[in-house]
Parts: sequence; structure tokens; C-alpha cells
Amino acid sequence: MVNNVIDRSGQSFWRCLIKNFIQTKRGKQIDVDLNELLAHHLLVVGATGSGKSTSMLSLVEQLQKAGQTTIIFDATGEYRHLDHAVVYQLGVNANLQMADLNNDAVASILAIKSETLKHKLEAAIQSLKIQQNVVASTGTYLKLNKSIAVFNEQIQTLVMSGKDYNPAMLSDQIIEEFIIPSTNDVPDFNLLGQQYNYPSIQHFWDNIIHAKLLLTNDRLQRIYGIRNSVSYNYPSQPMVTQTDLNYVLKLFSRLASKNRSLVIDVSALAVGTESSQTVISILLKQLLDIRSKNSDRLPLTIFLDEAHRYIPNHPSDLMDSGIFKILREGRKYGIYTVLSTQSPLDLPVQLRGHFGSYLVHKLQDQAEISAILGKYNKEKIAHLAVGSGMLKLFGKKKAKQVTVIKPQALHDTASPRF
Repeated sequence: MVNNVIDRSGQSFWRCLIKNFIQTKRGKQIDVDLNELLAHHLLVVGATGSGKSTSMLSLVEQLQKAGQTTIIFDATGEYRHLDHAVVYQLGVNANLQMADLNNDAVASILAIKSETLKHKLEAAIQSLKIQQNVVASTGTYLKLNKSIAVFNEQIQTLVMSGKDYNPAMLSDQIIEEFIIPSTNDVPDFNLLGQQYNYPSIQHFWDNIIHAKLLLTNDRLQRIYGIRNSVSYNYPSQPMVTQTDLNYVLKLFSRLASKNRSLVIDVSALAVGTESSQTVISILLKQLLDIRSKNSDRLPLTIFLDEAHRYIPNHPSDLMDSGIFKILREGRKYGIYTVLSTQSPLDLPVQLRGHFGSYLVHKLQDQAEISAILGKYNKEKIAHLAVGSGMLKLFGKKKAKQVTVIKPQALHDTASPRF
């Protein structure tokens, strides 16, 4: 039995109890209040094969039965065949429209790190918007010998026009941004430029070519919706129509789930790479932005399995990452996070501090145990059976040993055997 009366303010699950998630060592089912379990985020940790993924899947099933809205960000495709799920595969039936992303996100996708080149990229995006929405033409926007006065007029016109542009032309347009006054003749300072700055172009040539290769890569074109058509022909599949994931998030996060989960499969991106981290960060920021603009918020639980795959490689990038922002700001918009990782030490302290509840499966190292449970009995946690764990709920002083009830559906995460 589930009391799924929902607080429409999005601040809590009210008294929503689930009964088939955990049990005692003797098999007695334990009622769990979702406010205690999820409303201050839940961290699931444990060594490989200890039962983390099964715990995540079991909780998803119980939230489905409770009529709670859930979104799973799937880095490996393991949840693709989840029962009662709507599945969108990035690069197959869904994309992230690059033209809708901010400049920093585009720079990250194109591996542009130089501040100079980032400024040129920003200028290139503006130029391509003028070309498409003001000039109403395709190709690059030619700035050479362009009047500054005319350019300013076009910028003002752009304010009242569309904001779409063709990302496929970005690397070519970046070159057009490297223009300077004439050095061989009398310079005309009423023009944007009279000649190309070839030394600067040569200096950044490797970066420009790398960006061009990315923009012409067939797989990335499908992922970021770069082609003119959003229907692509796969060798082994019929024509596939893609949906913008931002639209999917808007639709799903505003409606009651009807006992179904949304799975966003991003396995088309190499696991643990900067591109996969960038995409997850973009999606989480989009979700946060959507919820912040919607006053009627249902509680929404998001699942991030094997979280170390989503954490930026550089600590300086952490504070601006989607995962940090969703943990810090999500609760006030009714977004609650369930995150799993093999070791709590995988998470920087800036992330660990945002979790109020913990489900700790088998761990061997005292430093890992101490990071979340303090001075707890190492031997007890080191010898936990598969599927068993220590559950520490928000507001409770002590952790208690529980066994997670196996879900009806299982996904294969076991290590290969010889």
C-alpha cells in the first residue's frame, strides 16, 4: 500500500510510504517514508557486485508503483529495457540541439579552451545568427570589408529576429572572425577589418581543424542535431526521427508519471569522457532551469548511476557543473537526486555534503566508511552480503542494517566470469 498524496508545492512527498523496497535480515518488510529517504538526496555506495545497481532499480520500481515521476540518466544503456519506461537514446531517437546551447557548452563540446578562441566562438555564433535570421542566407557571414555601422544595424535587427543558426559552419565562421585593419595600405577604421590575421589563424589552426572534424563527425551530428534534417538513415535501421531532449524534459518534468519512468540513454558518448560529462551537465542544468520556471511542481526524482562518470576531471569546473547545481539547488524546485558510486571518496566533499540519506553496501576501506558514516564498524560493512546494506535516513541518528528486496526486472551488471 502506498499513500501517494503529493504536495503540489514540490517541497516534499508528504507522507508517501513505500513497502517493498527494503526488509530486515529476517525478511520483515520495512515501510520507508520518501521524505526521509529522498527529500535530502540519497547516496548509494558499495564495491562492484555489492548490489548498488539492484538497489537503484528496486527503488525505481517502487517509485513507479507510487506514481512518482522519475528520470534516469543512463550512461551505459543498462536501463534501456526497463519495464514501464519511455526511453530516449541520444543520437538515435533524440538529440541535444547545439543551436540552443549557450556559448560555454558549445566551447566544451568543441574542446575549445583558449579564452581568445572562446571569444571568437562567441562572435562566430552571433555572426551565423545574423547570416541566417537577418541576411536570410546560408554559409558563413563575411565580415571582411563590412561597415561597422551596417554590422551594428544588423545586430539591432537580430534582437527582434530568430536566434537559430547552423552549427555546422562554426569552424569556418571562426576563421572569418580573425580580421584586422589593413597593414599594407591605409587602414579604414570604419570597417570591421580589411585583411585576415593569418598569424593568429595559424596559431589556432589545430584547434580550428579539431572543431571542424567534430562538427563533421556523423555520430556527433546525430547527437547534437547539426544536420539540416532531424531524420537520419542508419545502415541497420529505417529512418529515425529525433526529438529534442530539452522538449522531452519540459514535457516529462511537468506531468504526473502515470507509473512510468523516463530513461535518457547517453551511451552513444564514451563513458567517463569530457563529452559525456558535458552532456550530462547540460541536461541537468536544463532540467533545473525548466523546474525553476514552473510554479506547479510535482516531486521529481532523478537517478545517476556510477556518478564518477559525471564528475568533471578538473576541480575548478565542479562548481559550474550540472551535478553540483542540481544537488545544491534542486530541492527547492522539487528535484531529488539518487546517486550511486563505488566509493564515497569518488565524490568531492563539495558533493558529499549535500546528501542527507545513505545506503551503504559492502565497503572494505575504513576511510571510505568514515567519509559518510563516521566511526562505524568496518568489519560489519566489509562482510555485508550482496544486496545488504546499512541505511542511514535523514534525521535519524543511527544506521540500520537492511536487505534490499530484489526488483522484478533485473539488468545484467555482473562482472564476466572465466
